Order: sequence, then structure tokens, then C-alpha cells
Amino acid sequence: MINYLLSKSNIMINYVGFTIVWFSCVYSGAKGDPIIALIPTFIFLFLHFLIVTDHLKEEIQLIFISIIFGLLVDSSFSIFGIVQYNGTLDFAPNLAPLWIICMWAGFTAQINHAMQFLIGRYYLIGFYGLLAPLAYLAGEGIGAAQVTDSYLAYGVISVAWSVSLLSLFKISEYLMSK
Repeated sequence: MINYLLSKSNIMINYVGFTIVWFSCVYSGAKGDPIIALIPTFIFLFLHFLIVTDHLKEEIQLIFISIIFGLLVDSSFSIFGIVQYNGTLDFAPNLAPLWIICMWAGFTAQINHAMQFLIGRYYLIGFYGLLAPLAYLAGEGIGAAQVTDSYLAYGVISVAWSVSLLSLFKISEYLMSK
């Protein structure tokens, strides 16, 4: 019974921790101050790694892989004019900003924890990815980014996130099976 309660509280900590990271990251983008995203993300990941006792090395690998995904996906959105991010680097305006990278790292820390119910449910993972434009709309409302006002832009975001999520879950399954 105690182990069950601890496992459920860890999931709740993971979920609430990422929620704080998400709001911090979006606010960071709106204000153009990367420290607002960095500090909560580092604290969340530090606590996450303290709680994770199994597969710590694999969790770290998965988060680094997701950072690469985030750089590729969100930089592509910027390069192709799908999303314009606030808080970018002056010398690399099309590179995904630091707050987006922090968000990818924090989000991925949920895969084997708060989102563990999705593991192996590929249709549900794909559907979850299709809902990504809602997060972009929320970020837009806070002033962190602007999405090109077209159905095509939201369609690209949906498909890119579905593919990314499916890939990250499959990579996670592979890493955790070691």
C-alpha cells in the first residue's frame, strides 16, 4: 500500500512539476528572459532525477534526445514561417529559443511517469500529438509566440508533434528495455 501511494505521489509531483515548468517557459518567452525558464527547469529535472531510481541513465539519454528533437522541430517551424518565437537569440533568430528547449526537456521527463499510461498505446499517443496546437495557442495568448494564422500551420504542428511523440515513446521503450 505504501509503495502504491508513493508511486502515485511521484506521478503527481512529476505532473505538477512540469506544469510549473510549462508556465515558466511560456512566461520566459513572453518576457524574453531565459532565466525564467532555466531555473524552474533545472530544479524540476534535478528533483525528477532524485525520484527516478530505475533507468536513470536512460532517462537522461531520453531527455537529451528530446532536446535534439525540440531543436529540429521548433527551429523548422521558425525557418518555414509556421511559428515566430519571442525570446530568440539575436544572432540566430530562427533557432528554437532556450525556453522551448527547456519545455521539451521537462515534457519528456513525463513520458515514463505522468504519461506512463500512454506507453504502448500508439493511437492515443498520436492523438495526443494532434492536440499540440492547443499548447501553441495558449503560448500565443500569453505572448510567447505567434503562429501563422492558417489551418496548414496548425496541421503541420499537429503532424510534427504526433510523429515526435510517437518517436520519443518508441525511443523510450527501447532505452528502458536495456
